[in-house]
Amino acid sequence: MSAKKVRNLGLAGLAALTLAGCESLPGNVYHPLNGTTWRLVDVETSGTSTRLNPELQARHTLTFERGGRLNMQLDCNRGSADWEASLPQTYNGSISISQVAATRAFCPDPTFGEALAADLPSSSAYTLTPDGRGLVIRTARIVYAFERN
Repeated sequence: MSAKKVRNLGLAGLAALTLAGCESLPGNVYHPLNGTTWRLVDVETSGTSTRLNPELQARHTLTFERGGRLNMQLDCNRGSADWEASLPQTYNGSISISQVAATRAFCPDPTFGEALAADLPSSSAYTLTPDGRGLVIRTARIVYAFERN
């Protein structure tokens, strides 16, 4: 094999390794949701808003992990899913959350854990407040408002 072919193969291998490394970049790219935890403070359905008391807020949380993992406290249950979201443009962006895998213990009323687990996969958009302390996630039937922990 000629020296030129060996050099070209070496360059091709280096290029392949470089591109493979790039595939892992999206999880490390800055996103304002990466590494944040949010507590549910308000649920809006058909124009009716329900404000959660501090105890309920603490039992309903989302944690957006770097690399696209979403961990959830769903009242007395735990859940997880994958997430990806566009960078916000004027505080608004699109979001996608996969089906939620969750434990299935019975939580006494009032609870919003089952609704969160069922609705989050239909999420389409989110809004961050200008101060970064509020997050609104819109699903097909419910609007969830969160405050940053």
